[in-house]
Amino acid sequence: MTESAADQLLRRIREHDNELIAELRQIIDRIIRKFNWTGPVSAEDIAQDCFIKLMESLARGRFEGRSSFKTYVYTIVRRTCIDYYKSHRAAEMTDIDNITLVDPAISPEKAVISLEQRNIACRVLMALPKECRRMWRAVFFGRRNYKQVAEQLGVSEGTIKRRMWQCRQMAKEKVALFEK
Repeated sequence: MTESAADQLLRRIREHDNELIAELRQIIDRIIRKFNWTGPVSAEDIAQDCFIKLMESLARGRFEGRSSFKTYVYTIVRRTCIDYYKSHRAAEMTDIDNITLVDPAISPEKAVISLEQRNIACRVLMALPKECRRMWRAVFFGRRNYKQVAEQLGVSEGTIKRRMWQCRQMAKEKVALFEK
């Protein structure tokens, strides 16, 4: 039985074929630049989401080889960029680097501990699923209440409360992992 094109590509990625991974990264970055992303964090988020979607799609055998692989990747990246534009169009974004958690009057030891906590918080936030990050940005950084977030996303306030609780539970698990 011959291996499908999707299986071949997936196998090469799983075997850490650096040449293929570098080519994929180059294609993804080039397409993202065409959409004029200005912030490196946003472009990095999109690139990561694109790579994950590509892996999932290949694992499900959706690439049949009827088009070139480059065209297939382009379609995934384009759709992901469009989804990002739609989801971030009305959202207020706050750069996490502009959030200060340290009082200048605090001792150097406490400042170092606070900086480490901030780094862990950033790593935890980036390790959460995209939907959790989106809701946390809206609620905590965008200073929106659950009702406003629910209206923006077109769901009930109870749904937002449940999702935020689930995100908090995931965050607690991630904090435990990162603090080890």
